[in-house]
Amino acid sequence: MSEALAINIQESKCQWFTIRTQPNKETLARLHYERQGYPVYLPLVRITRTHARKREEVLRPLFPGYLFLQLDPHTCNWIAISSTRGAVGPVQFGTHFPPVPDGVIDCLRERAGHDGFLSRTYLQRQRYKMGDQVEVFLGEGEPVKAIIDSFCGEDQVRVLLEMLQRQVKTTLSQDRIKLI
Repeated sequence: MSEALAINIQESKCQWFTIRTQPNKETLARLHYERQGYPVYLPLVRITRTHARKREEVLRPLFPGYLFLQLDPHTCNWIAISSTRGAVGPVQFGTHFPPVPDGVIDCLRERAGHDGFLSRTYLQRQRYKMGDQVEVFLGEGEPVKAIIDSFCGEDQVRVLLEMLQRQVKTTLSQDRIKLI
């Protein structure tokens, strides 16, 4: 196989990309991307919500305002991806669309339960305080550095992840972080 052909095959490999969505429109964007034939991953977390003296379990996106889309960056139509209902567009820096690091999506899927949703387990909040620098474990790969921003409920923490060359605010389970 010639070198040029080998490079061309590698370039046409599908990768995962982060897509920004309109506020609370992650599910709508996922539906429309699926209708267009794209593989989509929207990691959902089952949380317990208390409202008007009622407790109920609800599903929330792990990364509010974002979902993951698998595509070939060299042959896809970025304009069509940006104009999909419910979406704002791909995360980009200038004209560069950074792919999600290999293994992140697989790792998130591995952590999901039999029902396909990510689970939360209780860890004591006293171990952490706002402003602490932590490492966030998304799976087998290297941890991502983050700073604790606030606490949400008994077992959730909001952190500022250092991801995609900027800080991304997300809420996750305390069992996925470790003090640096």
